[in-house]
Amino acid sequence: MAVRTVDEARHTVPVDNESGVERVKVRDVMPADVPLLERALPGDHARQLANAAAGRRTFLAAWDGEEPVGTAVVRWTGLPVDGRGPVAEIGSLEVVPTRRGEGIGSRLVAAAEQRVRERGGTAAAIVVAGDNRDACRLYERLGYRGTGARRAVADGAGLLLVRELG
Repeated sequence: MAVRTVDEARHTVPVDNESGVERVKVRDVMPADVPLLERALPGDHARQLANAAAGRRTFLAAWDGEEPVGTAVVRWTGLPVDGRGPVAEIGSLEVVPTRRGEGIGSRLVAAAEQRVRERGGTAAAIVVAGDNRDACRLYERLGYRGTGARRAVADGAGLLLVRELG
């Protein structure tokens, strides 16, 4: 397991890359990061950051040096999970296509889970499209289990997965 440290000013979690050669850091997104994120992973990063500033989300990015290689958010409004009430949702996980398979997605999820723990959460939820086999395998490997429930996703209904964080 990689050694993790936290820099309080930027909430940085450095993590060794699988290859052991590079270092990937996961940290909160800041306003100056948005143009770089837009070039690497086009999306509505300004909206994600605005939601983070309003306290509705935590917006994370993985960095290899000065280059963004992935993003994820924690939605604090949560998803209703039977028998639990609302559970913080980890979502909008995206990794630069040429960097997939390097463990960056796993590191983003781990950093998001750490944020949930820091706020006293004991579980995290993820909604994934059932036909997204790569994502389903990743989340299963990370300990997420299906609840049998479905939630709306962009192209229909997604599977609701939950993991106890312990």
